[in-house]
Amino acid sequence: MTRLHSLINFILFQAVWFLSLLLEANSIVFSSAIIALMFYLSKQKKQDVLLVLKTLPIALLCEFIAVKLGLFEFKVFPFPPWLAFLWVALLLCINTSMSFLTGLKLWQAFCVSLVFAPLSYWGGARFEVLSLGLPLYQFWFFYGALWALTFTLILFINSKIKLIISR
Repeated sequence: MTRLHSLINFILFQAVWFLSLLLEANSIVFSSAIIALMFYLSKQKKQDVLLVLKTLPIALLCEFIAVKLGLFEFKVFPFPPWLAFLWVALLLCINTSMSFLTGLKLWQAFCVSLVFAPLSYWGGARFEVLSLGLPLYQFWFFYGALWALTFTLILFINSKIKLIISR
């Protein structure tokens, strides 16, 4: 995988992230086109398709649990449709621009996620697309743990998909 390919993947994900925060429901058409481009550019289409199909429900369950626990809330209950598109874009980064995470031990990936994942949601709160239900430090700890557990499971599933495909 070339650095350019990873850079393009990263930029496309960032485009979906910013479009989601700036346009919310109106971002879906643009995000769909970007996700289609991300998939078109994927060098591991079969793995990416299986990853999205198997783990998107897990990711959305994480969001649902977070909302039900009162960690945050969106303007739409339980969460807006654009969040699913954002997750798909993120999942399409795992084997490309975020592939360094697949080389980490699971506990290391958990720690990275614990520290950095809540930052994105804090950003969402600053854009006023969601409201935090706890003081920032509590939110960071509790949502970070939930998200890190979820994302580590996603990375584990991704590794199993890769093994099955390579047989």
